[in-house]
Amino acid sequence: MKDTAIDRTLDLGARLRRELAGFALRPARADETPAARGLAARLIGEGIVSARDLERVHRASGGASLFLAHEEGALTGVLAFVLLGRAGLQAVRDGSFDALAPADAHLARPGQPASAFYGWGVAATTKASARRLIDGSRAIMDGVLGHLPKFARPTTEAGHRLMRERLGFVDLPASRGLVWQPPVQEAAAA
Repeated sequence: MKDTAIDRTLDLGARLRRELAGFALRPARADETPAARGLAARLIGEGIVSARDLERVHRASGGASLFLAHEEGALTGVLAFVLLGRAGLQAVRDGSFDALAPADAHLARPGQPASAFYGWGVAATTKASARRLIDGSRAIMDGVLGHLPKFARPTTEAGHRLMRERLGFVDLPASRGLVWQPPVQEAAAA
């Protein structure tokens, strides 16, 4: 059966969970959101999404926006991102997207096609978890999310280097600190 854009996006949450499970990353439960946000804030800084908005977006995505790494039962890593619908992609392009409190109208919901990926952050306390988070991120961005344009706004120089050097993002000209990666098929054609 031919794999169309609609086929790829309607089961996106399930595909993300399955792909990231291969890197021992699992979706956060609601009661884990504050600790996940706390770990990220300690490593990245307090100027990140609130636990309340993190949980709201994760819930709206059907549990496909916040993934956790553990070692010996302890939380050691966080991967967070937003799947955007058509209105969300337009908001990123025109500069009106609020990454700290994404509007519900900007989110891609389960069963709806996603139009873009917005990376919120990656944070890890150990090298092993960092490796799993980066490898998992690369796998989903090249695979299940390959058909989408990808955006992020790194808040640290280390994050900016990671996005450019390890994940293949480039600075988006005329933006306020955004990096981006075109869909895989567009990148391959260039």
